Amino acid sequence: MWAVSVQTVPMAELETTPIDAETEAALTLFNEYVDADRERTRREKQVQKAERAKDEAAARVRKTNEGGSAEERNAAEAAYREAQEALKAIREGREPEQREPADHTEPADDTEPADHTEPADDTEPADEEE
Repeated sequence: MWAVSVQTVPMAELETTPIDAETEAALTLFNEYVDADRERTRREKQVQKAERAKDEAAARVRKTNEGGSAEERNAAEAAYREAQEALKAIREGREPEQREPADHTEPADDTEPADHTEPADDTEPADEEE
């Protein structure tokens, strides 16, 4: 990485200071290098993120193969395939397709019924008047 010392110049002075063609070409080249370096850094971060996602999906596949239901295994395998495809696309310089997560299942929550209705009370008070 290059270490650059930047000196600030007031805008009024900058507008009146002529830049020769050689300096302008050097500045243009420098800016192109900076832009390319930023793009390379962005791509590297994308690859690292995609590799982590693939590794996490692979771990989930191993976990579900040891003791998960068929539905859980299928969801884990689909997530792994999607992570592999995304990583391949990024490495090839393409943007990966944005998809909904393969796992649409929610953890079981036995504390409240899914339809939010009150449970039926089958017991009637014995002293009720008719």
